[in-house]
Amino acid sequence: MCPVHSDCLEVNVDSIKVMLTPERAAVIDRTAVIADLHLGFENAMREAGVAFPRVQIAEIKATLEKLFDRGIRKLAVAGDLKHEFSRNLPYEWKDVEEFVEFVDARGVELVVVRGNHDNYLAAILKKYGIDVFEELEIGDLLVVHGHRNFDLSKPVVMGHEHPAVKLRVRGGIYSYPCFLKLRNVLVLPPFSPLVSGSDLLSLNTFLSPALKSLSVREAEVYAVYGGVFYLGRVEDLVKISR
Repeated sequence: MCPVHSDCLEVNVDSIKVMLTPERAAVIDRTAVIADLHLGFENAMREAGVAFPRVQIAEIKATLEKLFDRGIRKLAVAGDLKHEFSRNLPYEWKDVEEFVEFVDARGVELVVVRGNHDNYLAAILKKYGIDVFEELEIGDLLVVHGHRNFDLSKPVVMGHEHPAVKLRVRGGIYSYPCFLKLRNVLVLPPFSPLVSGSDLLSLNTFLSPALKSLSVREAEVYAVYGGVFYLGRVEDLVKISR
């Protein structure tokens, strides 16, 4: 399990111990939570007239293989399993099926929370008898996507924000996907290797309506780069970047 690996980092969400992994997952016991896979992204780009190779599903499966090697028995997707809002695109449908069948073949239970991109996801998952939930409870943790209001008094794991931090090093600018912890809320980085993150150092407010009353500057940042590393609060990083 993850605690024996030095590339993971344990945090407390409220009083619940959660392990952050370099696969961009939050692990509670043997359940891993990921978010924002945006399967079918390449197909959506092609529809928009942008030539884009179909590579994402292979990378996601390779990352999942590493995650499952940590002893994971259950995988919860906290929204945006697919990308296109208005319909199910052909490659998107195939990629979701390939993802579900890959997880099942590894003996891992899959549960899915609806994201704002998942309007027609249920039609694909029906074949596998998988329901799409508005929210999910893992012990005392509430798992949501984050595009709708939720109860901030509960410990929460969510996606939707796509957090990243851009840092200048020796004249170059490097972007790192991040976990965010703000009070009793843990925000996951996007699991998609193609979806760019939102730079925390230039954000004034969160996307999620439930987080609008909270300050971005107070969020604690855990960057992913080979391992998981605590970088301090957004406010501290903004000062350093200046």
